[in-house]
Amino acid sequence: MRDTGISNERTALAWQRTALSLVAGAAVVARLGVDKAGPVLVVLVGLAAVLGLWIFVESSGRYRHSAGSSVRVRGRGGRAALALTVATVLIGAGELLLVLR
Repeated sequence: MRDTGISNERTALAWQRTALSLVAGAAVVARLGVDKAGPVLVVLVGLAAVLGLWIFVESSGRYRHSAGSSVRVRGRGGRAALALTVATVLIGAGELLLVLR
């Protein structure tokens, strides 16, 4: 039986907003800090941006699965939350690198 409420849509939108904010934040950090920190910062922020894009794709797959329009073979086991955490830590490490230089 499918849920007739809008909780699935709200959850999907929240994950997508978070992923887009993460990618935008990574782009801002890269733009403002590339002169000071160099390629190390670009690599850290690039990884964070890739993880943010993966979270975006993962959230849309989760939404389609929950809405019943697609079927996943198995659950993801919290990988999106882990990726979000790792991306946030990478951006934080990039900012710390900027502050210390």
